[in-house]
Amino acid sequence: MEENKERGVNRGSNVDWNDGDGDLNQYETLHDKWNDIQEEYLKKYPQLEDEDLHFESGGFEGLLEKISEIHGKPVKEIRSEIENW
Repeated sequence: MEENKERGVNRGSNVDWNDGDGDLNQYETLHDKWNDIQEEYLKKYPQLEDEDLHFESGGFEGLLEKISEIHGKPVKEIRSEIENW
């Protein structure tokens, strides 16, 4: 899996998450959008740790669940926030 060495940037996955309700604009999948916005997202939510953002074993859904757990928000709300970023 290709992985950028910047904080928390995980560029590799074969998961297609184009199943949300939000507007993904120029992105084909939610995962594609996440790859583009995650650095900005981390700046907004500094309590997220690098380890929280690796989702190889749980897939992208695992990442959403981990962020959901940390924020105390439902996964659907986290997905929507990323979709509408």
